[in-house]
Amino acid sequence: MKKTRRLLSLVLTLALCLGMAVTAQAASISYEVEGGKIYFNANTGTITGCDLSASRVDIPSEIYGVPVTAIGKGAFRSGLTRAKLEQVTIPNTVTSIGDQAFYDCEFLTSVVIPDSVTSVGKQAFTSCDALTSVVIGRGVTTIPREMFSYCESLTDLTIPGTVKFIDDMAFCNSGLTSVTLPDGVTQLGDMVFHGCEDLVSAYLPDSITEIGAGTFNYCYKLTDVHLPGFLTAIPTRTLSNCGSLEEVSIPRGVTTIHGGAFESSRNLKTVTIPASVTEIGLGAFQFCYALEDVWYGGTLQQWMKLKVGSYNQYLTGANVHFSEPVANLTDVMSNDYYADAVVWAMNHGITAGTSATTFSPSATVTRAQAVTFLWRAAGSPQPTSTVSPFKDVSDPGQYYYLPVLWAAQQGITSGVSADSFGPDLPLAYNQIFTFLCRAAGDSLVGSDWSSAAVNWARNAGLTDGLAFQAGRSCPRSDVIYCLWKQMAN
Repeated sequence: MKKTRRLLSLVLTLALCLGMAVTAQAASISYEVEGGKIYFNANTGTITGCDLSASRVDIPSEIYGVPVTAIGKGAFRSGLTRAKLEQVTIPNTVTSIGDQAFYDCEFLTSVVIPDSVTSVGKQAFTSCDALTSVVIGRGVTTIPREMFSYCESLTDLTIPGTVKFIDDMAFCNSGLTSVTLPDGVTQLGDMVFHGCEDLVSAYLPDSITEIGAGTFNYCYKLTDVHLPGFLTAIPTRTLSNCGSLEEVSIPRGVTTIHGGAFESSRNLKTVTIPASVTEIGLGAFQFCYALEDVWYGGTLQQWMKLKVGSYNQYLTGANVHFSEPVANLTDVMSNDYYADAVVWAMNHGITAGTSATTFSPSATVTRAQAVTFLWRAAGSPQPTSTVSPFKDVSDPGQYYYLPVLWAAQQGITSGVSADSFGPDLPLAYNQIFTFLCRAAGDSLVGSDWSSAAVNWARNAGLTDGLAFQAGRSCPRSDVIYCLWKQMAN
């Protein structure tokens, strides 16, 4: 009886082992591609590996009936023998790409990450030397650490508006020549564009509130950079060793410029520093030999109270231009970006001050006020009809009655609904951009009117010097500034 039990136990154990072996074997599947095979775990839906000889890989959406949902860690990574991969197609069933998935695929030339992908691991495409074009899908919200670092040929980059965070060294030492990050990005890690030696221009949107250290360190060819308008600090090495940079404007609201921030940017000639800055760290402008002019947003008395660390002799030895009140207004200073616009507007009767000595640059502007400013700037033309199309613009005695009628007849505004203008609603940036676009006889291009309005305004040069987000209220200073930029000449 005991022998029978032992024999039965042995048979069951052997069957279990064989079953496990069959299951494991069934889980690992090879799939033929051009030049070799890819390997697939049917239990997890993951591409786990690829022959280094494979040159063109069109990953199917399913393999033998099992959906492909992931590209695993190091699946296509080069080894001691170099991977031959030149082209890969990722299906829209894939939701994740693992760490180092395409690391060192030196012949890979382009990649499109589909919208289905929501997670990408660190160093996913590091050292893909031939990679020139990348499209990142709208499912991605974080660009991970070193995702495209050392991609020396990368010049064509599309980042969706869904991305919120770009992690450390994401594009360091890449071949980018120009970069415009989308509105919606809120934070950059350390050294994101460090060592991008061919980078000439960079636009960081005002949605970004924090950047890490060394963002543009060693970007030798960088000449044009827009820093986010709502930063409160300029970290160390932000624009150090940028040998072609000649001019930089510190955003309003920054209180601290950390040590070494602009160190060894040896051709930097002009710096604009707002009155909000209270501290400049050790060697922030060390070795900035060419620095000639500092445009300071405050007075001499404020400058004298500024805490400036050692090794900033090229800053303190430059010609510092202090601000003074403009047009007898106590709240508009000569170094304010909107100072000339305010003088123009007051001289041309577009708007007066809010009192004899104040302009109230940060005050909210209503839609009625904005259209009235625009109407006056256009010469106060008479509308062809005095019948209002809006039920909330019905009193001819209102100051905005004729301006709104004129704007509606000119196609500058169609109201907030079919029969309402919303005269008392606060004006947003995208709305003033839209008004000015239509007043210029241009049309917004694209399905998203807000993005189209912002793009038009940027191309028209209206946003130069502004810190804004499209849907936020546009204050008096910026409404007048945009009018001046568009209509003064």
